[in-house]
Amino acid sequence: MADDNSMEVKREVIRNLNVHYGRRLLDLQECLKLLECKKQEKADIENKLDVLHSDSFIGNSLKDAEKVIENGKDLISRSKEIIEHIEKDLDDVDEVRKDIHKYFDKINRLQCLLQYFRVIQHIEQLSRELQKEIGKKDDEKCATLFANLTEINRNLVDTRGKHLLGYLKETIYYWHKILKDKFAKDFDEVLKLIKWPFVSTNFSLVVPLPNHIQRLQTISEYLLQIEIPSESSVPVVTSALLSNFPPLCLPLQLMVLPLRKRFIYHFYGSRQTNRIDKPEWYFTQILTWVRDHKDFINKYIQPVIEKLGLHHIDAKLEFIRGLVEISVEKLYSDLPNLQFDDFTFSHSIDEALCFDKELRETYDYPSTQPGVLTVLTRGQVFMKWIAMEKKYATEKMDAMLPPNAVDAFDPLTSDVEDLKITTCADAFITLLQTIMERYEALPQPGHRLQFLELQLELLDDFRVRLLQLVNAEEGNIVESRIPSIANSIYYIENVLLDWGTMLHYLNLYYYKSQLESEKQPTTQFTDIDDDPLYEIETDTVFAETLSLYRHMRNDLLHTLAEIVIAEVKTRSKAYRSERWSAMKAEKEFRSLSLTPTACPMFETLSKRLHQLQKSLQSKLFTIIWHCVAQQMDTYLFEDLVLDNRFSEGGALQFKFDITRNLVPLFSQFSERPHNYFSQLIESCNLLNVSKGSALLLRETIIALEGATGVEDTRGKALKEIGVDHFTPKMAVRILNQRADITVNRILID
Repeated sequence: MADDNSMEVKREVIRNLNVHYGRRLLDLQECLKLLECKKQEKADIENKLDVLHSDSFIGNSLKDAEKVIENGKDLISRSKEIIEHIEKDLDDVDEVRKDIHKYFDKINRLQCLLQYFRVIQHIEQLSRELQKEIGKKDDEKCATLFANLTEINRNLVDTRGKHLLGYLKETIYYWHKILKDKFAKDFDEVLKLIKWPFVSTNFSLVVPLPNHIQRLQTISEYLLQIEIPSESSVPVVTSALLSNFPPLCLPLQLMVLPLRKRFIYHFYGSRQTNRIDKPEWYFTQILTWVRDHKDFINKYIQPVIEKLGLHHIDAKLEFIRGLVEISVEKLYSDLPNLQFDDFTFSHSIDEALCFDKELRETYDYPSTQPGVLTVLTRGQVFMKWIAMEKKYATEKMDAMLPPNAVDAFDPLTSDVEDLKITTCADAFITLLQTIMERYEALPQPGHRLQFLELQLELLDDFRVRLLQLVNAEEGNIVESRIPSIANSIYYIENVLLDWGTMLHYLNLYYYKSQLESEKQPTTQFTDIDDDPLYEIETDTVFAETLSLYRHMRNDLLHTLAEIVIAEVKTRSKAYRSERWSAMKAEKEFRSLSLTPTACPMFETLSKRLHQLQKSLQSKLFTIIWHCVAQQMDTYLFEDLVLDNRFSEGGALQFKFDITRNLVPLFSQFSERPHNYFSQLIESCNLLNVSKGSALLLRETIIALEGATGVEDTRGKALKEIGVDHFTPKMAVRILNQRADITVNRILID
């Protein structure tokens, strides 16, 4: 391998010599010069590559590298010395830092202790000043000093000094009690001077003296200033019933107190005014007090509150809440005795609901504030309330729909006669509306949902009662109560549709959907049948109920239509048995008269439609006559046209019966009644076309059997004689019913 490389090098050298020197290599002198030149170049290269030679590039580079290495070692050595010095200095500094930190900690502790003693000293100083000012009877100064105490507490609310906070709160409560008793006494004296509370019928004629009002407002300001701040207040242990009632501000507490005493005097104990069967007495008294005092509160107390910047306090609202709390306590105390008498219990609920409604609507008492409804929604009371609602609702439905109800389905006298609202349907909707009005103000959606379930249960019960009445009907259905029952159902459907869009029921749908989604995936109720009147919304609490009512209503309408058709069929036997193929042709179409055997059929049809139009709501009647018309069209086509042969006279007579008698019978219900008898009218057209045209049309249809595209002109040919709905095969079949077409007669099935 090495020999091959050597030979390759030699060949490359020889090639280069030949390229650069050529024939000059044949001259010995030139070769010697070239040899000397190459030797010199070789020596120069060797000198440059000599490491020991001082002038060589590599030698100089190595010397420089050695110097750099020496310098680096020197720097490393010096850096180690510096690091040692730094570490020693850091150790010394750390010792100093630790000593300084100890001094700072000690200083901080001493400062905190000093501040602690200063706070205590300040509290004691304020207490001494309060003691002195109380002796001087300087109320304004006392209120200011107490406010300073509460300000200290407000600044120390996040401190960890529990003992200091405890001492401060004790001090605040101590002086609060003293000042409250003092100001309350003064406040009570002023209230007596202005004749508070206003219980006289002519109190409005007495105007309080300005100096009394000024004194009242001044003391009210002091009372507001000595309110214990929320961060210092101790929760008052109250019953769960009253836990929703926040404490009133001091002036309002003191103003409500005389009214509370009067209330207890009159409506507790053995007083004649304390009657368990007359809750309206104390509810009315509360409303009277609200009415008589609210303007005074707004006029003289609210400005004081706003002067102190307490904009979160509404004097009138707090006053009403204080009186409501009194009524809640009274109603709750009466409940144990109320529950044993259904009438008294129901009456108390009615009065409580009316009281709550009047408070919120007349006196703008917010729905977010607690009310007497909190008593009615407690455990067993609420369950008894629902049971009572169901009991009375069931009794009312029994009275609405007795077994032999006659007057129950009489239409109401109203301006909108077309609605045909029945007495029982109106009474039932009024019942549901009353229940809704009674529970819609309940604050908790869970309670409202339970009442909604009661409404849905009553709706289903009412539907079942109507169904039982339908099943009990005998005799002529058209003249029975069934049309009125259908009207009742339709009216209830429309009301439920309107209710479903009300905010009250939309909220209940939302809450109900939330509950169902937590239990299992929501499955919305859908209906597979189409309704010509309206489409049921699935996002409503009444969707399932509406579907059940709609099915029942549709069943009733179909039953009525079937009854009419069945009676018509019975009265049409003679008409269908006419010898249509033997009738002679009259000279003029207009000289024809109705076939005598058709009179009973048309008379029955006209009579029944008139009865249904009179008894049914217009939209329901429209559904029925559509159904009757379509069934008549199919019945006469299949049982008469396709089962008989027609002579020229028979075809003309049949056309007269249909176009001049049957179709006009429905013209009073529609501008285009012929649209509902397409089979009969097109059959008349085919049966009455001239014989030549009929033969030509028949042959054309048969000849083009199987043709497609532009070649299939059968539809165009049929349209020319007024046939748009029949297929070519059916057209040939009807043409074959003509008595004048007998030669080469081919039936196309």
